[in-house]
Amino acid sequence: MQSKILVSGVSLALAVALAPAAVAKPKPPTPPGTGAAAVTIAAKPAVLVFGGSTMLSGRVSGAKAGVAVRLEADDTRPYGDAFKATGATATTASNGSYALNVKPLLNTRYRVVAQASPPVTSATTLVRVRMLVVLNLSDPTPVRGSLLRFSGTVFPAHDGRAVSIQKRSPSGRFITVSRTILRDAGDARSTYTRRMRVSRDGVYRVKVAGDADHINGFSRLRNVRVHG
Repeated sequence: MQSKILVSGVSLALAVALAPAAVAKPKPPTPPGTGAAAVTIAAKPAVLVFGGSTMLSGRVSGAKAGVAVRLEADDTRPYGDAFKATGATATTASNGSYALNVKPLLNTRYRVVAQASPPVTSATTLVRVRMLVVLNLSDPTPVRGSLLRFSGTVFPAHDGRAVSIQKRSPSGRFITVSRTILRDAGDARSTYTRRMRVSRDGVYRVKVAGDADHINGFSRLRNVRVHG
């Protein structure tokens, strides 16, 4: 009888030891405290042509006038892992808003750090920069069948990059009708030139394909009116 009781006691002890611990119910996440600071950022425009500028703006929540906002930038791929201070700063207005005008020379990701208490960092925004492409025509009203010279300049310099001369089709799409390459014209720019025989009216543009630092560049549209 005593051995049975002992066995039962051991069994009961083992059952208790091996039973899973009671799992506590997870607590709901604690909402941020009232007035917790956060800072936003947006770029307008987010795509610009080389030489242009964009406005970075946002708001520090819960802030009043006078909060310092520091701008940081990363223009190296992969974007977002090498931010550096640009030296540009702003202070918030009475509603916590700020604005910074920037003129990036290549594709750049930005963020801001607001010196709230404690300091807070914004999400990031990417500003993309198009190459600036200029197109010149030797004669916008050439004689039918004559050679028309397409020439121009591209900023910044992209020597050796392909240039596509495109003509608008009846459907509205631009079709490449001739190609050339960019030539060295100093550190700041590249140039191109191409002669092409024309027999009909048309709307033309020049495209230079983008690279890691800049996105596709397009010239303004140019009308060619053929006569004779």
